Amino acid sequence: MPTGSCLCGEIKIAYEGDPVYRAICYCHDCRKMACMQVFQVWETSFSVTKGEPKTYTKVSDHGNEIITYFCATCGTALFRTGGAEMNKGKIGVRAGVLDDQSILDKPPAIEVYVERRPPWIKQVEGAVQLNHKYEVVSQ
Repeated sequence: MPTGSCLCGEIKIAYEGDPVYRAICYCHDCRKMACMQVFQVWETSFSVTKGEPKTYTKVSDHGNEIITYFCATCGTALFRTGGAEMNKGKIGVRAGVLDDQSILDKPPAIEVYVERRPPWIKQVEGAVQLNHKYEVVSQ
């Protein structure tokens, strides 16, 4: 069972099974949160095992509510809920908070907001490339 925590250890998370998908997103929010992979996991397999994260709610570029869950002590963003209809029932776990970082050995299968990818980051070979409208722009 993959586990993770914030930087100070006050909030801990866990989930069962494999991620629904592995993605990297270059939207403004994700770039501000370190441009790290996000693993979508089923809400039913996810739990906060220690502490109580604070939340920050905002409206996405597409007009959907997104809630970011973070540690009030160290500020680590741990996971997000909401967003596009395709994300219903899923939790977006920030891969950098996972305890076993070997999970990052596999590249993401999807890149989102590729038009905002910094020019010094190369396209992930074989990953589906999505623009801000979630249209496939290349594979």
